[in-house]
Amino acid sequence: MRRHSSRCRDTHSRLLYETRPSTTRLWQNATHVIVLVDTRLFPTAKTCGSNVVPPISFLALIHHTKRPISLRVSSAFSGASRLDIQTLSSEILSPARESNYPTSNHRHHPLTTMPPRNRAKADDAAKTEAKAAVRASSRATVKAKAAAAPAPTRTRAPPKRAASPDTSPSPPPVAKRARNGAAKVATEPKMPPKKTTRRAKTPVANGAPKKAKATATPPPGINPLPSFHDKVRPAMQLFVWGAGNFGQFGMGTDALGEFSKPRRNLWVEEKIGEGAFGDEPGAGLIAVAAGGLHTLFVDEKGTIWSCGVNDDAALGRETKDIPNPDKPGEFLDIDELTAVPHPLTTLVEENFRAVKVAAGDSISAAISDEGKLRVWGSFRANEGSLGFASGLRHQFTPKAVLEDEQCVSVATGNNHLLVLTSQGNIYSWGAGEQGQLGRKILERRKIHGTVPEKVVLGNRGRHAVAIGAGNYHSFAVDEAGDVWGWGLNSAGQTGTGINSADTDSIVQTPRRVPGLSTADLGNDARVVAIAGGDLHTLFLTSDGRVYACGRADSSQLGLPEDHPALKEHAEEHFVPEPVRVEFPVDPEEDPVVQISAGTGFNAAVTRDGALYAWGESEQGEVGVGESGKAVTPAVVVRREGGSFAAMAVSCGGQHTLGLFKKRS
Repeated sequence: MRRHSSRCRDTHSRLLYETRPSTTRLWQNATHVIVLVDTRLFPTAKTCGSNVVPPISFLALIHHTKRPISLRVSSAFSGASRLDIQTLSSEILSPARESNYPTSNHRHHPLTTMPPRNRAKADDAAKTEAKAAVRASSRATVKAKAAAAPAPTRTRAPPKRAASPDTSPSPPPVAKRARNGAAKVATEPKMPPKKTTRRAKTPVANGAPKKAKATATPPPGINPLPSFHDKVRPAMQLFVWGAGNFGQFGMGTDALGEFSKPRRNLWVEEKIGEGAFGDEPGAGLIAVAAGGLHTLFVDEKGTIWSCGVNDDAALGRETKDIPNPDKPGEFLDIDELTAVPHPLTTLVEENFRAVKVAAGDSISAAISDEGKLRVWGSFRANEGSLGFASGLRHQFTPKAVLEDEQCVSVATGNNHLLVLTSQGNIYSWGAGEQGQLGRKILERRKIHGTVPEKVVLGNRGRHAVAIGAGNYHSFAVDEAGDVWGWGLNSAGQTGTGINSADTDSIVQTPRRVPGLSTADLGNDARVVAIAGGDLHTLFLTSDGRVYACGRADSSQLGLPEDHPALKEHAEEHFVPEPVRVEFPVDPEEDPVVQISAGTGFNAAVTRDGALYAWGESEQGEVGVGESGKAVTPAVVVRREGGSFAAMAVSCGGQHTLGLFKKRS
């Protein structure tokens, strides 16, 4: 065999480092580096710079890529002589053989070009090490012969992982080469078994080992999941008033006019008698939501019904080109499909039992008794349709959103959504041009706003217990009772005051609303509900008081014309911070329990069943008759007397819905 020259046959390999001719060499080609150490001539570790050559005989393959350097060792070449460098390097560099070399997981050896060494010192050190190598080799050979077993076959044993140089055992004896060229394999000394310590099993009462839990128990939430209330008998009746020109009343194509006072929905009354809303005759509705031009109902089974305009998929079902089952080749009348409520069958099929619903301009949402969220419809931006999500303009059927969260509440603006989870997290998405999402949305990346993201109330350690929304602004109440507002503030509707530093009158991130903390309210009260209109907002406290802020030029705030706050801001025609709204009956006697805000009008329900409304009444949406607007809260349903008591109310774009219970 020829002596290895200064360069391998592989023309793509180059010599990186040589401690002494043929004792230790580093070879490199395009993808690997070869390290060859002949321990018979170099038995001890040598340190050069930051590189340590391990005192064992092996051929190593080191990948030099941008990834971390990995050490590859072949035990088949252990004990290779200095004359085998060329043959071994050719084999180890062959792509066909590369997969045979296991990777060491112990340590990655840094590869740097070693500095030149003094030739005289190197020769002296090499001579000393060579003598020691011969003595070590002789002793190892004697021991190997004493414990020699029958020569094994040439079948290659499974490769073992190479140990780290710092923790490697003594090297195996070097095999002697016979005259016929076959190598005599020395028996590798056995290593003592590794001691393992077993963790003691925790005893249990019955002596059996305790089984590990399959899944971790989710942490308890600070907000309870929504649930069904006790059934109301007789069932609540649906009353409607305002504008129903587009079928949003759900009374059919014969009732598309305007009502200046509440009118009973006869279609709903008929279905109550048929038992369509529950498991028995007499079952009714439990929740309603009025959107821009559409309406959502929820019955006792948790089924959602919808009616009104469906141009942007707000109804959660298809209404165009629906085949008529009774007349093949014909389609159902779209007016009948929109003016008469129909159930959302896709939710029925998946056994989704809704408890809460919310309706925006063309966006809708629902939460089930299990905390699941479904959303459908479309968002609109300033210049037109924004879409439901990236690449999707309309979502005609309910879609699961935030599947890893348990949702407890949802609020809608015109074109944005807020969702509160059981853990107190707030998510927002939709159109965010007015800051209503609580984060900056770039004009050229507006579609990114349709992805739900968390809203931070000052810092990430603060959690929310209530949320609310206006058309272009948003709110939250934290655990301490502080109220936070953000979004469009052109008329003081966020309640945070007017700050000249706000760009375009936008509160970009959540800011505290003054005067509504527990300390400010007194009586250990806190804000429990928030409802916003176009440019105004209402706040309801736990003891039944109502506060308002924002635009006041059309009686949206329910304040008398001589109210001090209106005089102070007479030129602006708005109130930038919340002020209290007075009702005909003191809250201590009959507290308000629910509020709702429409575009420029409002309504409130009290504990004893009274219904009050105020604001602009262009199409009868206030419900006080032909008189038009109500400057201060006016009685729509009396607290005492009368046939019905108000139980719930929802204000939309130009229409209002009320659930009334017949008095006993």
